[in-house]
Amino acid sequence: MGMFLGFVGGQARAAPPAEAGQKSEAELIVWSGAKTREDAESQEIAFMGYSTALSDILMLEPAVLESSKVEGLKPGFFVVALGLCPKDKVEQPLRIFQALYPDVYTRTVKYQVTSETPALKCPELEEVTQDARDEPVLWKLKGAERLTQKGKVLVGLAFSYRWDEAGDFARSYFAVKTIYLLIDSKTRELVDSKVHEGPSDATKLESFKQEDERIVSSLEYGDPPCDPSGDYFKAWRREVKASIARKGIQLVEGKPKLFKEGSCGYAEEARMVTGEGRGD
Repeated sequence: MGMFLGFVGGQARAAPPAEAGQKSEAELIVWSGAKTREDAESQEIAFMGYSTALSDILMLEPAVLESSKVEGLKPGFFVVALGLCPKDKVEQPLRIFQALYPDVYTRTVKYQVTSETPALKCPELEEVTQDARDEPVLWKLKGAERLTQKGKVLVGLAFSYRWDEAGDFARSYFAVKTIYLLIDSKTRELVDSKVHEGPSDATKLESFKQEDERIVSSLEYGDPPCDPSGDYFKAWRREVKASIARKGIQLVEGKPKLFKEGSCGYAEEARMVTGEGRGD
């Protein structure tokens, strides 16, 4: 069957947080630190702007911890922790946070849930749906870019998902969502944020890069996509350019360019299944 683009399977969910009374070794993600709890709590409040901007994609529950209470941290300060992850699950959330602020780091700790060290989850990308095997389909980070200009940093985070519908005459679903964040490079304050959705539920990211002081994403999408109800697709390409403007983030969509169209093959498959036209 002539599906327009393919399929990538779902991901396993991260391990649950440690329960009270248990001590477990894991990777602590540290956003920032301060000498006093008051300053660390101010940093945590400032981080909530990022948390809100990423809420459609990433679940976050930051916490302020006293370093002396966590085995593996140097005592004498307070940290804003973004999560506690198994070693094999920390790479993707760390990549996202370091795109926002390169000084984000991890420490291997032995963590025990107490009244002073609350349960921490590993930040997980949101579930979109479930596939034919009832496995979760999650957003996945596909690209991360940082553009610095005149005291501001423009960060682009491109996410995607893919899954296949089950059964005869099924179709594939794949989409792209890009989150842009404008950050004051001195204060780390979030100045602006924007979200760009792919043009259809048959969109893939062809490239994501910096070009002429812009972050440029190249999208390839079906409109209409391959679908049993239509059996005809049109494939388009479009660029989206993000730049730093006087009042915030500027997004400019280029004109779509048609590069392919034709039958999806559903009608031919139907004839093969039913035997129509074979003279049986």
